[in-house]
Amino acid sequence: MEMLQTSIVRHTNNYEAMLKFYRDSLGMSITEEWNEPGNRGTLLAFGGKIANTVIEVIELGDEAIPGVKPVNVVLSIEVDAVDRWHDQLKKRSIPIARKLENAPWGHRSFGIDDPDGFRIWYYQDMNKE
Repeated sequence: MEMLQTSIVRHTNNYEAMLKFYRDSLGMSITEEWNEPGNRGTLLAFGGKIANTVIEVIELGDEAIPGVKPVNVVLSIEVDAVDRWHDQLKKRSIPIARKLENAPWGHRSFGIDDPDGFRIWYYQDMNKE
């Protein structure tokens, strides 16, 4: 018995902006798309060691609740060079929601928000160096 993939599902009525953010701004690769009447979605993969983790952007129209940020849930991504990630995202004009800083437990991190306000943390474990 094994787990094969992890999906973070982003229900939205802001489909085009969400797709552009994850695909173009974060550089994720589309692995699957569907576009049927009332049923549009895209799977996007991170790549690298976490290639089996995907973001699934699904257009829900009236079912998505606009203007409501996810509460008490964030996406946390460990990277090998957090300063370079920070600089690259700034070059892509992604607003930095929480500045790059060192935490007392040994992480160096910063936060961004997707178009619907979902917080994404990029961090590097400085204790691994």
